[in-house]
Amino acid sequence: MNEFESIRHGNFTSSNVYRLCTSLKNGEPTVAFDSYVKEKLFERKLGRSIDIGAKSSSMTWGSFLEKRVFDNLSSDYQMTHKETLKHPKYDFWVGSPDFIIPQKKVSDLKCFEPKNFASYVLALLSEKTETIKEEHPKEYWQLVSNSMILNVPNAEAIVYMPYENEMEEIRELANDPEYCAEIGLQQWEVRFIQERSNKDLAVLPNNSKFKNLNIFEFKVPEEDKIFLEKRILMANDLIK
Repeated sequence: MNEFESIRHGNFTSSNVYRLCTSLKNGEPTVAFDSYVKEKLFERKLGRSIDIGAKSSSMTWGSFLEKRVFDNLSSDYQMTHKETLKHPKYDFWVGSPDFIIPQKKVSDLKCFEPKNFASYVLALLSEKTETIKEEHPKEYWQLVSNSMILNVPNAEAIVYMPYENEMEEIRELANDPEYCAEIGLQQWEVRFIQERSNKDLAVLPNNSKFKNLNIFEFKVPEEDKIFLEKRILMANDLIK
């Protein structure tokens, strides 16, 4: 595979399928639906991603913390975030779940900045899939999509923001070249963790009313699986 090739290029990904799940206007695609379909068409014609791979510090922060969260989960979990998987029936539908327990559930981790963290945690605390779907459609449909790709009944949302008393250890890890190499990051990419104060990072005060690690597992509704499959097939047919 050359540097332009990827299993993701031109295919519908779990992280973006929410764009296909907006209500259709009079049976016609919405702007969100249509723009995502056009992007996938462009990629198939270009033979490459339309993105140029620039990573924000927020994205790097989440990637850096993945192993820390994984190390605190049970030994039943497998880390799969670096592997892109295809749907068993449709090779144009792919996803990269963060963690799985084979044949049981798929998990996606979010390490949001404070506003989104608070909003997402409160939605999860409602324990209502309709609330999560309405308030955080991107995260909800990503979980549904990955559960279908893995053919598992349950999905699990994990949200993490470290307490300030964790930051000394986290900064030590960011300063460890072996640890950074193990998680696939360069030290210069995580330099901001050393340079910024806690208030300028996604860090919880020790006395926060939120927990640092929040987990909500649910059985994926069958009607949402059917709905998502129909939307992805509709989108792919438009490209063809």
